[in-house]
Amino acid sequence: MRVLLVLPGNSLKNKAWGEAIAEHYGPRFDQVINHQYEHWENGAPNIDFSRETERLREAVAAVPEGSELVVCAKSAGSLLTFIAVKAGALAPARCVFFGIPFEMASTGLFEHDWSPVESFAIPAIAFHNEADPTAAYAPTAETIAARCPHITLVTTHEVDHWYGDFTSYDSYLQVFLSHN
Repeated sequence: MRVLLVLPGNSLKNKAWGEAIAEHYGPRFDQVINHQYEHWENGAPNIDFSRETERLREAVAAVPEGSELVVCAKSAGSLLTFIAVKAGALAPARCVFFGIPFEMASTGLFEHDWSPVESFAIPAIAFHNEADPTAAYAPTAETIAARCPHITLVTTHEVDHWYGDFTSYDSYLQVFLSHN
């Protein structure tokens, strides 16, 4: 069984991104889990990474043993993936990242401990817009090269942080997701 776990970005507007990803890529999978963050409901401004790690642990506990779990994460959802994998809450077979905000994480979340990124050994591909105004391209490219060089970085050319040009990702993902 192949399961797609969608982890959108931090703000509530990313709920629509998660739904669009699930609609576009979901037919390639047997099951889709489109994760909804607790702070979207309780009005807190940001993801509680510890709480969401535990919620992910609970969500994937229901996935049948032996399933192939693929994570598709955007922005803060990418950071959550690194943390949840390090904590043992997720054990995906592959990860697809969009707009990883490493620059923001370097002054907070990972400022004193890059081990969730440095120990990350899951096959992964990262799409990053060269002109992303929210998650700067250069720090992401530098971090991937220095701390997790096995992640394939694909430079994309949208001028925002939306990452909605799914057809431009399709050829990469067709190959990436077909490897065992």
